[in-house]
Amino acid sequence: MFSYPIKAEFHADAVPQAVWDAITGVERWAEVLPGVGAARIDPPGRLEAGATIRSLTGPQDSPVILFYRVTMAEPPHFLTLESESEAWRGRTDYTIEPDGSGSKVSVVSTMEVTGALLRLQMLVVGKAMNKQREDALRERTRLLLTLAEQIA
Repeated sequence: MFSYPIKAEFHADAVPQAVWDAITGVERWAEVLPGVGAARIDPPGRLEAGATIRSLTGPQDSPVILFYRVTMAEPPHFLTLESESEAWRGRTDYTIEPDGSGSKVSVVSTMEVTGALLRLQMLVVGKAMNKQREDALRERTRLLLTLAEQIA
């Protein structure tokens, strides 16, 4: 098994509840996340363990539907999302803590490679792919925290 974790920490000028609302307010993701179209929680309503987030991403003429299972939700401090494909399994843990008048946000995202072709790719260009994943995670989180600051 090949596992590739990424860890990042952020500060937001927003209280933990506003950060939680931005990260879990999937209907607002399209406002701040480039390439994300409509997103929703199934079943509709509150985001909680057992729910699924469905998000459209990519070009409008051929979008891809992404699914994230909510495996832990303890508002406004802890959230775990999991997803998978034929070649990998992913897990992202968000920890939101008070930090002065704002919040400290820790994100740990792990990709476990399960497919042979992706395993080979990671051996050849894994460092570059991990850098792309880390950059994307940092940018996505930064944009969601900007939304949190607008909510606050």
